Formats: sequence, C-alpha cells, structure tokens
Amino acid sequence: MAPTIGITTYHMSANWRGWSEEGALLPWTYVTSIRNNGGRPVLLPPGGDVSEAEATVAVLDGIVIAGGGDINPAIYGAARHPKTDASAPDRDSWELAVAEAAVRQGVPLLGICRGAQMLNVACGGTLHQHVPDLVGHELHSGPKHGFGTHKVRVTSGTILASILPGGEYFEVPTHHHQAVDEVGSGLTAVAWADDGIVEGIESTTPGEFLVGVQWHPEQGDDPRLFGALIAAADLHYAERTVASSLPPLLAGA
Repeated sequence: MAPTIGITTYHMSANWRGWSEEGALLPWTYVTSIRNNGGRPVLLPPGGDVSEAEATVAVLDGIVIAGGGDINPAIYGAARHPKTDASAPDRDSWELAVAEAAVRQGVPLLGICRGAQMLNVACGGTLHQHVPDLVGHELHSGPKHGFGTHKVRVTSGTILASILPGGEYFEVPTHHHQAVDEVGSGLTAVAWADDGIVEGIESTTPGEFLVGVQWHPEQGDDPRLFGALIAAADLHYAERTVASSLPPLLAGA
C-alpha cells in the first residue's frame, strides 16, 4: 500500500464556478509531487487543536508542511518587523501542533519554505523576518507572483546531501523573504545560499527524517526530496505496522 502523506493547506477565500467561499487550498504541484513519487496525499486543513494534531499525525506515514505566508513572530518571541505580513492564526497554531507532534512521534516530515521555518520554530528556533535587510538584495523573493532561482550548496555527509548534491552549488526555485536565524533544538543547518542564508535544516538524530528546505522543490523538476520522503514514510509505515501487531508489553518496549 502506498504510504499516506498529509499535506498542510491554506485557509482562505476562493472562487470557482461562480461560487465564492472559504476553502482549504493547496497548489496542485504538492499533490502531484507526492503521487508521482509513490505516495497517497491527504490534505490537512487548518483549524484543528493539539489533540487533533496528535491523533492525525499518529495515523500518517509522512507529512509535508507546505509553503505559505509569514509565521506570527510572537510564536518565537519576536516583535513584528514592518515587512512581516499579517499572519493566519489558525494555520500557525495548526501547523505548529502538527510539527511538534511529528517530532514527538518520529513521523517523517518535509518542510517546504514556510514549512521549514515552522519546523525550526516548533523546535525552539527563530527566524530572520526580512532577508533583504541581511543580504542587500531581493533574489530570494523572486517575482511578486512567481518563483525565481538562486544557488544553494548542501553540506556533505548529511541526510540532505545523501538526497541532493553535496558540496556543490545548484539552482533551486525560490520565493521567500524570511529564513532560519537561530536553529532549533535537535536540528542543524545543512544548506546555504551563496550569500550565506540558511536554506536547509535537518534532524541531528541519526535515521530520523526531519528535513526543511527554504526553496520550493515542488516547483522544480528534481523529484528526489519527495522520493526520499516517501521512502522514509514507507519505513515508518512498516515499523508502525509491526508495532501494532505486537502484544502491548512488547510494542511499548
């Protein structure tokens, strides 16, 4: 059976066939990226509480925290920068709970752009709220309603380097103006743009698939990150299935 991968979504107004209502929205490229690599996508709309997040994560084989708007800086103890966009409180609280549950339960997680930032915040890290203040250019942002490109280098000997090139610069699709600042507990920075901005983080625990990338792999033509997530989700499913078949005392050992 294909592993089940939960993908977080936007919550916003939408228009279709003359209707205008609130919707749980997600760019279709996330769905196809999971399906094309052997996963079974399900959507995780905002609005649930911590207990719902715990129960939901417990029945998933893997998670993608998708890209989106800025995270409320109050969550990581910072004042709002003038360039920080208005936040979506229900999405912030839901994705924070999902990320924290995934970390506790050991469920494979791939954070994309905002998702990488949320993984970092869930582990106690902080964010740079406006990258152009640090680097003096807007290359990370891309066009207003599209994606640009810039170069990223991954450190050799890491989980991310086992999936992507290690030690060499390669181009990635990009659209962000915030980025990881202080790296969260249990995570380490493993990829950087050529201007020094952190572009990738991962778990320091061997064998644990908690990976965040600041770029948008779903917008490119390299499926390897999604393939690696599906492989990790397959393994998690197998381990979960074995554990559920054991007597209670052995399953908890």
